[in-house]
Amino acid sequence: MYFKESLRIALHCMRAGRLRTILTMLGIVVSVAVVITSSGLNTGLVNSYRDAGDANYAAISITVLSSSPTAGGNLPRSLRDSDIQALTKYVDPAVISDVVPVVNGMVMVRYGDNQYRGNITGASAAYLRIQNSAIRLLAGSVFTSEQYQGKARVILLGPTLLRTLFNGDPNAAIGSTVQIGRQNFEVIGTIGPAGGSMALVPMTTARAYLFGGMRTVGGANVLATSIGAVDAAIDQVNSILDREHFVKNSAQRDFSVSRFDPTGPMVGDLVSLLRWFAAGATGIALFIGALGLANIMLITVTERTSEIGIRRAVGASRGAILRQFLVEAVLIGGFGGLVGVSVGVALTLTARRVLPDIAPAYGIPVLSMEAVALAFGLSLLVGLLAGTYPAIRAARLHPWDALRH
Repeated sequence: MYFKESLRIALHCMRAGRLRTILTMLGIVVSVAVVITSSGLNTGLVNSYRDAGDANYAAISITVLSSSPTAGGNLPRSLRDSDIQALTKYVDPAVISDVVPVVNGMVMVRYGDNQYRGNITGASAAYLRIQNSAIRLLAGSVFTSEQYQGKARVILLGPTLLRTLFNGDPNAAIGSTVQIGRQNFEVIGTIGPAGGSMALVPMTTARAYLFGGMRTVGGANVLATSIGAVDAAIDQVNSILDREHFVKNSAQRDFSVSRFDPTGPMVGDLVSLLRWFAAGATGIALFIGALGLANIMLITVTERTSEIGIRRAVGASRGAILRQFLVEAVLIGGFGGLVGVSVGVALTLTARRVLPDIAPAYGIPVLSMEAVALAFGLSLLVGLLAGTYPAIRAARLHPWDALRH
């Protein structure tokens, strides 16, 4: 009964100071919305890169060293078709499932009046299996073995080229013809969500029409049959290439074999930075909201001193006065929390629709019920903490002194 009476009085007083109450809630609204939105963005980013990483932990990258591995040693030789053929022929299929040679280069891609300098990757169709969820077929089709062997001038566009040349419309792109140098290439598909300005063509086509080097490759990717087979796969690749490159000492290798990590070393730092930024922004907003609420509650106590004196004179206990102001502060915090939850949920759901189109590498934001509950709980805690001192001050007023005010 005492709580219901305190609630009724608190609601009446909040309605009387409606504008002041709304202004007080703004800091709480912002902080709650930041908690929910930042949690969704961070979770989406982490999931995106974790999926890409998990799918590619079984992938191995082979690169050629840019200089001699030892002082005075022979210059490193390029990877050749014979190296790829040896890997394909001699690897254990129970350990290695795919060997994908790759060539790369930056070239200008044109369509009508639009043009963009893209990163053209020449590889086999198995390249997308190596990339898995990081870069996959989004629309159209991948080139066939016949097109690969026949050096067909076909191309799959990445997200940046698709957006620049065709306004992001895959239906307009597929079947169209783009120009690379003096050569015409038919667009047969689109790839993404990662990849940026990349485009994929058959390696045979890239070497015949774009980059030259008819017997060399820029590098190769090898896919182990499982994550547990990666170490054995690395040993096999090293052994085969040592024989092909006449390497007697591992310190003299002119190539490097390493695990392929598409997430990059900066991802963990980026996620940590976002978390610290979100925590800092939330802390500042909560502090401002709590400070503003405490200040408003103190002003409210001063303005209602006579009212407090009357209630005390007619028999209201100190506990009733304390509850009245605590309930009012918690209600303000709770209402601010509810508005903040609505804003945060709306922003997160909007980001789920918009972000995959404009920044697919950042993943799809996730609406977390735990984050919603935590944010709303923080708003109630802020109201309780901010209202404690003003409520105690109101409860300690002597009836006679309050009536004289």
